[in-house]
Amino acid sequence: MNDFFLALNSTSKYEEIEVRQVLVNELDQWAQFAEPVRLKLKLDFSSENLLEVFKDFKFQILMICSLTSDVTILKPDILNNKNKLIELFKVVIDVNYAYFIQEINNKNLSSKNHTWFDSFQYLISKGHRHSDILNYSFGAFSEYLKAAQRNERNSLLTMGNAMRVSYHADKNAYSKYVDNMKKA
Repeated sequence: MNDFFLALNSTSKYEEIEVRQVLVNELDQWAQFAEPVRLKLKLDFSSENLLEVFKDFKFQILMICSLTSDVTILKPDILNNKNKLIELFKVVIDVNYAYFIQEINNKNLSSKNHTWFDSFQYLISKGHRHSDILNYSFGAFSEYLKAAQRNERNSLLTMGNAMRVSYHADKNAYSKYVDNMKKA
């Protein structure tokens, strides 16, 4: 899905079922079902692997599908048809791709130094509001976080370049540099 799909919190359809993106404020409920499935998928979304994961995690997949669709109880024709359920799950993965493609990094999982509050605070320091962040889709949240980090790196590079210029330039050359920066 593209950036606008994420930013607009768009949905997709499977037959007449609307599949939506999981929101940040739903991650506690979503993750208890989706995380074991994501870890088992290991970034392999082939039909064969999905079938294997389905065998091991049918209940979790049912819950994932029900949490992100417009029906609370799946239709019996889908519930009783393994192939249709797997097709619906493929759409759920497609719509929530940002969640399922996260790297499996055990070092980050064991670290107690970084929490969701750190990520929230970082986005808040960049102008986002707490209530807005909670209503972002997980994909939009991830992309906003990456964009804020890129912005921070670019700012640090710019400051580093300015410090280097000021350190190595004489007074007139530095004044000229500052004037050129103001014009840009």
